[in-house]
Amino acid sequence: MPPGDPTTMIRRIALAVLALSALACGKQTFLAAAFVQTPALPNPIDASNGIPQFQVLTAYFGTIDTTDPTKIDPSKMAPITDATATVAWHHVGAGGSDVSEDRILSVPVATNPAGTYALSSRDEPRLTFEVGQPYTLVLLTAGTDGEAFGARFVPTQPTDIAEFKNSTCTITLPFGGSTTAKRCKDGTVSQPLTITRTDVAPAGGSLPPAFALVGTIDPNNPTAAPKITYNPLDSADKLLKYVLSDIPYRTQTFLIPATAFPQQGYYIVTLLIVKQGKVSSNAFIGSTALAASGAAGILRVQ
Repeated sequence: MPPGDPTTMIRRIALAVLALSALACGKQTFLAAAFVQTPALPNPIDASNGIPQFQVLTAYFGTIDTTDPTKIDPSKMAPITDATATVAWHHVGAGGSDVSEDRILSVPVATNPAGTYALSSRDEPRLTFEVGQPYTLVLLTAGTDGEAFGARFVPTQPTDIAEFKNSTCTITLPFGGSTTAKRCKDGTVSQPLTITRTDVAPAGGSLPPAFALVGTIDPNNPTAAPKITYNPLDSADKLLKYVLSDIPYRTQTFLIPATAFPQQGYYIVTLLIVKQGKVSSNAFIGSTALAASGAAGILRVQ
């Protein structure tokens, strides 16, 4: 491969990071956490019953075997399922009954996949996504000698999606993978779907990392959480690879595969701008904390 090949560079970064982790050979504790918000949207079939925003906090917690730093894969990971997890932040109230206060919420353990701890605003309305406010996630391992591991997030402002920006219509795609483009108010799209971010890189810098998230929605039940059909960071090992290099996510456009739209119906397509957080120093060096705020649009497949 040529010296500037991105794959070569990613491999070098990965080996460098994992070589550092080898200084503490054996099993280490791995924490990969993400705090995501999808925005509120108009209901495509009932204007009086909009689709609310959702906040979801998810953490993957487990051990990782770094005996051989050149062979890090999911088989080297084992979940920790008996930790106690909480998230804390200072809520800035809007006035009236919504007062400013310090909030501490429990984050329940989930069963699928094992080692997951998750909390959503649907289950806990007090979970809010507040730009600029630091959130602290703490996981305490079980036992009298339990050890605390932490992650810190600070949500940032979202960007817009050019194909959906200021659009009041629903983009309709033909079901079955046709490449015939359908025109919406602000552009054309096709399946597979390409979306374009509207923010620009600072002078001499690069775009912040971002990724697309797709989920089915039911306009007749708008308060139900979207069922995710496409998430490029949906596992601990994928998050680990993201930590090693986020270069593939610093692009202007994002291609969403046709498999993200497995059936006819309504989908929410979200572009999430990611801000890297911090993880406590007692965790594996490849651990990560991400806060991602999104712009979105509704797409109909028929």
